[in-house]
Amino acid sequence: MSNSNLSKVKISKNDEKFTPDKASTGALSKWLETDNQRLRVVKYPSGYKADHVCYDGHAFYVASGNIKIEMGEEITEWNAGDAFIIPDDVPHQVVNPFDDDAEVVVVDHG
Repeated sequence: MSNSNLSKVKISKNDEKFTPDKASTGALSKWLETDNQRLRVVKYPSGYKADHVCYDGHAFYVASGNIKIEMGEEITEWNAGDAFIIPDDVPHQVVNPFDDDAEVVVVDHG
């Protein structure tokens, strides 16, 4: 059986190290990207607050820990196992005021 299709697959293995995230200063990530898809496993450290308000839409899955999302005056708390989608043009900011780091799978709209 040929592996020609496997060579096209973007892969991040479990033992890959987290590196500084290109979109969220102060966060760490494993970043996978093609021409029209982007998936990040983002580690938001304890005490993290995004350095900007984002207007791009994302799908989130909280793999471990907890985060808060500030959307204007509204603040929502998300826990391990929670998933949600923020559409484009909804301003939001990620915050981790908790004692433990959080790992979140973030899928950007392509």
